[in-house]
Amino acid sequence: MKIYFFFRALLLSLATLFVSHLFAQDWIKMMQDQSANFFETQKTFYRYSDNYKADYRRVTGKEPLRVPGYKQFKRWEYFMLPRISQTGERFAPDAVWNEMKKYNEQNKTLTTNGNWSFIGPSSIPSGGGGAGRVNFVRFHPTVPTTVYVGSPSGGLWKSTDGGLSWSTNTDRLSQVIGCTDIAFDPVNPNIMYLATGDGDAGDTYSVGLLKSTDGGNTWNTTGLSFAVTNYCKIHKILINPSSVNIIIVATTQGIYRSLDAGVTFTQVQGGSFKDMEFKPGDPNTIYACGSSFYKSTDGGATWTQITSGLPASANVWRCAIAVSAANSTMVYVLAASASDYGFYGLYKSIDNGTNFSQVTVSSPSNILGWAPDGSDAGGQGWYDLAIAASPTNADEIVAGGINIWRSTNGGSSFSLNAQWYGGGAPYVHADIHDLVYTSGTTIYAGCDGGLFKTVNSGASWSDLSSGLQIAQMYGFAQSATNPNLLIQGWQDNGTNLYNGSWTQVLGGDGMQTFISWNSDNNMWGSMYYGYLYKSTNGGTSWNYADGGITETGGWITHWQEDPVTANTLYACFANVWK
Repeated sequence: MKIYFFFRALLLSLATLFVSHLFAQDWIKMMQDQSANFFETQKTFYRYSDNYKADYRRVTGKEPLRVPGYKQFKRWEYFMLPRISQTGERFAPDAVWNEMKKYNEQNKTLTTNGNWSFIGPSSIPSGGGGAGRVNFVRFHPTVPTTVYVGSPSGGLWKSTDGGLSWSTNTDRLSQVIGCTDIAFDPVNPNIMYLATGDGDAGDTYSVGLLKSTDGGNTWNTTGLSFAVTNYCKIHKILINPSSVNIIIVATTQGIYRSLDAGVTFTQVQGGSFKDMEFKPGDPNTIYACGSSFYKSTDGGATWTQITSGLPASANVWRCAIAVSAANSTMVYVLAASASDYGFYGLYKSIDNGTNFSQVTVSSPSNILGWAPDGSDAGGQGWYDLAIAASPTNADEIVAGGINIWRSTNGGSSFSLNAQWYGGGAPYVHADIHDLVYTSGTTIYAGCDGGLFKTVNSGASWSDLSSGLQIAQMYGFAQSATNPNLLIQGWQDNGTNLYNGSWTQVLGGDGMQTFISWNSDNNMWGSMYYGYLYKSTNGGTSWNYADGGITETGGWITHWQEDPVTANTLYACFANVWK
């Protein structure tokens, strides 16, 4: 009888988890599908959220600290809500593109009548925080101090001094407002290919693959061009080093291949793909993955799905691949769960990606979560997932989700290498989108705070983000009397005060801010869900300002000072509070 009830409870638990698993997949697909109704997408997400909480309570007897994907959904929801029709149809994704195209065709130039000047930030605000999100980091093939990073909505940035300073020339290229990868012709590095659009979160839309023949000064379309309304994402670009006219591109609508340096492309494999790598030393062998793993042995002309030793694609939301020049036959695949986006498994092949075996990770249980000991559940594997292997030691790998973890024994165990609030490890901003080794001890990390670098395998990390002007701003406030005093809220990079220089005064997601019209000493800032803060000394110190409010606010809580009576505030929760 006990066995019967055990299996009955197990089956009921699995059935409920299966329902949550379906909703977990559906809300992301709907969020990223331009034709999906906004309100139906909302309902699907909140069903997933409710089921996840119920599952967690049933298994642990506790309330979950967070629902995986919640913050990313709320950002999307906030952006979409004022832009949809009354019945939930979304805005045309090519609206901005068409207006920019019309503007350029009219041969208009920027006016100087506004007398605008740049005030920054030209360096990372003191007190913590970061510059903004970085999707990738790439290096010039012959000049290692020339570094490129791409942002989801701030364009392509270049450094010629190893990341000490940055510049961009893509501000007025509407195609390049967001980018996800860049690749260089190894024979002539002035020939470059750029993947447009934000591949991870979809903040901006792709118009396809662009090409430059003058080192990035100008960009032109290629044979791989998408209408913005297609909502296709490009994730990875590879150039065959033995035959540079062969370009392979991994997208959410399949793998495309060009034999004529981008003039024309052919779809050679259907499906959705997130990552792709050459076998070291053999560009005829290519590995690619989305939720499944594929291999080509003829330079990307044909592809075969590999299943031996790998998990069923229905259980995996997304995979990432790592290879090492130290052992060209070895391939790693890091898989994020389709149900909670946490760590599903690490898989390793020692025969060129033909057969895999799951690595038994003795500790920790979740290298894609938030906790510094890896003991929590869930993660953000649909949004940020990265893995890299050392070029000098194939048993050394680093993996990133929220934090960065390092293994020196082929993944059998991991130690915390960098952590989002510096608890027990060096600080690197949360949400790791890219990890790249440039030597056995030097690693670069692209994350939601910018670009970070270690030269000692993670014993310490340095922030190379100063000069990257890529912050995504939620809120902005200006002093009524001092033109050099303002305060802003930045997505995932805090509330930042400018008073001749920039200082982060509050962490988290910085939201709506304002400065009293009556006194510059009084200013207010906020975070998600109605966490309200006040300073009475010009931003030097802050206290909670939500005393007496008994409701939870929206993702961004709207509040403001009365324009006639100073220090009288109004805040919008479920009700209006004064």
